[in-house]
Amino acid sequence: MNINQNRWARRLFLGAILPSAILLTSPVFAQQEHQQQESSAEAVRGLSQQAGGKVNARHVVGLENIKRNLSGSLIVLDGELQFQAGKMNANLPLASIDDISVGTEITQAGGRAGTVAKTASMAAPYDSGAALSILLRTTVDTLTVSNRDSGGGLHYAILALSKGQGEQQRAQLITAGAHVRAPSGQGLQEGKPAAPEAPKANGSKLSASAIQIEPVEAGNVGIPTEFRAAIYEYLVMRVRESGKFQQVFRSGDRAAAGVRDLVTLHTTVEKFKQGSQMQREITTVLGSTSVGVDAWVTDGDRRVLLTDRVHGKVRFFGENLGATNDLAKHIAKRLKQE
Repeated sequence: MNINQNRWARRLFLGAILPSAILLTSPVFAQQEHQQQESSAEAVRGLSQQAGGKVNARHVVGLENIKRNLSGSLIVLDGELQFQAGKMNANLPLASIDDISVGTEITQAGGRAGTVAKTASMAAPYDSGAALSILLRTTVDTLTVSNRDSGGGLHYAILALSKGQGEQQRAQLITAGAHVRAPSGQGLQEGKPAAPEAPKANGSKLSASAIQIEPVEAGNVGIPTEFRAAIYEYLVMRVRESGKFQQVFRSGDRAAAGVRDLVTLHTTVEKFKQGSQMQREITTVLGSTSVGVDAWVTDGDRRVLLTDRVHGKVRFFGENLGATNDLAKHIAKRLKQE
């Protein structure tokens, strides 16, 4: 195919698909604008109604019994932060919240429009798919809520909200009674000092029936709070799915104190590179996001049983936070091999 034919193919493709993409996205943007206008109108009706106002949100990870990437609404009501999505819902008592952090992420616009345009960009001739990928980009706020269950176990709920709503929700939660440890704009407070380097293992095999997973330490690496929180949540999920241990405890869970052969998983970030989802989908070779950690397991006497340096990444399609899930899978696989 010569140059003129290439140009003709791109023009024909864009002429056919862009109007459809715009038509599909217009109702989405119009609905979001309408909802934002309604929220602004409700804001002047008093603080009592503000506390009950709903905000559109997408569940990234961390809420019990809620599917990942499920869209729904957030509402602060009756002393709880509630996520509602049809018949599915999750409630976090405000008294259980001990920190809240806000970040940003560039991602694909959701819904039917996003799916159609993403599929079309993959099939587009040459570089014409780049225009569609750019068209469907949107910036969102990430709201990371640290909370404790009734047994003391640590949880992180990560939610995606429309740009600009993260700080509003954080302020509303604090006003309603949620606790925070870090000023706005800073990451969640470190639980304890990070290890300067990965310890050396003593060669013992993992024969324990239970494991407790500690929060991810940032060490000397600048990494957004939502990435550390996501690694922790995915580790709990993937280690449970591996079937290596009969019991998997969260950090702080008081029930773990009675387990005689309990081991503990520690992780410290060793390397982090935040790429670009848009760049990955346009070029397929650039913009990868990667995270590396030093992971080690200790027994009840704090002896190191296993240590390894593990990396996770997302190279092609998917949000940057996908690297945390990939990392957790590798760690769970490494534990199962022992």
